[in-house]
Amino acid sequence: MLAEAGLDEYLAEIREHVCGRCIERPPGGPPCGPAGKECGVELHLAQLVDSIHDVESPLMAPYLEHNRKDICANCALLHSSICPCPMDYLAKLIVEAVERVDLSRRQGNQGRKSFMTREGRPPGLDDIRRIHEEAKGAWTGCDWTTRFGSTALDLNGWTEAEAEARARETVGAVGADWHAAARWLGYVELHARLAETEAMQAVTAAEAGAWSDARRHAVRAWVLEFATGRPVRHGFPVAWQHLRQVIEEAASAREPKCEEASALA
Repeated sequence: MLAEAGLDEYLAEIREHVCGRCIERPPGGPPCGPAGKECGVELHLAQLVDSIHDVESPLMAPYLEHNRKDICANCALLHSSICPCPMDYLAKLIVEAVERVDLSRRQGNQGRKSFMTREGRPPGLDDIRRIHEEAKGAWTGCDWTTRFGSTALDLNGWTEAEAEARARETVGAVGADWHAAARWLGYVELHARLAETEAMQAVTAAEAGAWSDARRHAVRAWVLEFATGRPVRHGFPVAWQHLRQVIEEAASAREPKCEEASALA
């Protein structure tokens, strides 16, 4: 399943081996969102990986058809000026990157230590609630260094409202960049609010024993976070990665019991 491999691993593999081949990659990308280039790979990575896992073919056509049906058809940017996006013409390289991560996992490469490894027991609801409380409110907007637009604005710590105010008092290329920055900061802040909601719904679902729903909401919270370009590796304090991992482990620990109960019913 998607969360078992870790979206951060897929993202790192794609950025290392695919993004450099993208002819639309802006200076400083990836991530490309902060540089003003919306990319389907960044926006839809979780769905993209799931879509690739649903297909097994020596040909690329089935992968492309599946992506267009499951992802492109529901994309808010469909038929916009950026469509088709790099997700389409880089499909072969993306499929290969996803398959490399899958192979690495099957061969037993060690990733981040699990909760079970650290604590010696599967995580419970109290652990999920605690981790949610620790992450709540940790991410509300742009809190990382950027080089936005042609004037390379650093938007770390800026809000949409502050950028709008600066845009009104600035002219020229800098003013244009501040106008664009205000829109992008609004996008980041919206994603942060939506991620908070998804995380809360993940906890609520876990408390109700609806582990499939808990997994889905936790993954969405994590996807909303890194889709904005917020750093996901090298010690950066990510908000929702730990919650996603712990809910995945808690769900996996309980599923065999659910299956056994079904078999006895």
